[in-house]
Amino acid sequence: MDTATILVVCSGNVRRSPAIEAMLREGVGQIGGLARHGITVISAGSEALEGYDMDPMIASEVALAGVRLTRHQAYPLDVDDIESADLIITAERSHRSEVAKLVPAAVKRTFTLVEIAALGDLLGRTALGGPAGSEADAATRVRTLVQLAPLQKARRRVRRPADDDLQDLRKRTPREARRLVTEARGHVESLLRVLEPSLSLVAKPQRPAPDIPSPALPAEATQPRSTHSTRSAG
Repeated sequence: MDTATILVVCSGNVRRSPAIEAMLREGVGQIGGLARHGITVISAGSEALEGYDMDPMIASEVALAGVRLTRHQAYPLDVDDIESADLIITAERSHRSEVAKLVPAAVKRTFTLVEIAALGDLLGRTALGGPAGSEADAATRVRTLVQLAPLQKARRRVRRPADDDLQDLRKRTPREARRLVTEARGHVESLLRVLEPSLSLVAKPQRPAPDIPSPALPAEATQPRSTHSTRSAG
């Protein structure tokens, strides 16, 4: 099985990027995830709160969407991850700029989530497929999307540049957490529809929200479990 890597980037790596990472990796709704097709999905933060867990409110909303969560610890954006990634997805345009500062050549394969989902919709599944009568594997679909997506930009109508950004929480409230995850989920589902090779529409049971405490913490942080944490794929 051919393999590929998707890197997801936001600021603190505690809300947007780990939520997107989990949904791409595990699947969401009725669409299967990419991990079972040999795709590695990781995330990082341009201003990472290194070692911190995913924001509990975001984790609860992602779990309610039926996504299996593994332990997450925030990790900083670095050159090695950028260079090894076949596709880089950012929460905002500013994060794309941070990626380009570290590895200028990576800008060609870096898109915001909103942008790459829309460009994938314009291309459609057929454009990323294999030979007639077959489906390309997920890794091929990822690389083909990166190659063809820029050619669709002229067909896209964006009212404001800021419309390509997935905004962070305006306030740290359950309602805002639900808004963020719902928006992210819609774009992730669009992307999975073109990347998932078999497009297995197998209903996934909705999981109850985990019993995660939600203390009043700084806007970009949850408490770290350890000051000597190591990176995990979650």
